Amino acid sequence: MPKFIITLPLLLCSASCVVMYPAQWEAITVVDELTGEQTCRVRALSPMQTHSSFYPMVDMANGHIRVGMHSPDENPLPVGDIQLQVDNHYRFLIKQADMPYYLQQQIDITSRILAGYGPYLNHSKRAQRDQLQLSFSTATAKALASRSPYTVATGNTAKHLFDLMLMGDFLEYKILATELHASTSGRYPLNRDFLNSLQQCGISWHQ
Repeated sequence: MPKFIITLPLLLCSASCVVMYPAQWEAITVVDELTGEQTCRVRALSPMQTHSSFYPMVDMANGHIRVGMHSPDENPLPVGDIQLQVDNHYRFLIKQADMPYYLQQQIDITSRILAGYGPYLNHSKRAQRDQLQLSFSTATAKALASRSPYTVATGNTAKHLFDLMLMGDFLEYKILATELHASTSGRYPLNRDFLNSLQQCGISWHQ
């Protein structure tokens, strides 16, 4: 009987509890996968996990805060849709399809595609040429965003989440299942390491 009493709570917790990972937040410098620009990113890694695990991230793009989840560095899959919640506050659903796309020179395939349009472009107006170039660049950027190795909240949602994280105790996440990966969830503590890493990246607490 004593053994049953001890084991039952463990079984119930394994079925319903969200794991709180002991984690170390850190500031790293990376080349952003969508913007193509070097950026300082704050992320949390847990000794209980590996480099094949999803992890939370906070950074800036074009001067605006972003909060979300990144796929494993060793296997950068599209994350898909996620849910983020700070403490017992509102749970935000963040869809990958709603993320903005970023035009970047590194993925601009315009020069090669436009090679066959030489005679047309030579006799076209500059506005028409620029519009054609923008169409190709935009299509490429949107395709890259659909395969993004991270899903992030932007705009007012990101600001709200960020403000809650500054005052909260933990960040809870859920990554919804896709054809490429199963659903997964967990919690990360919002400790002093998080605030220190923001400072190292120069991310202001007032967004």
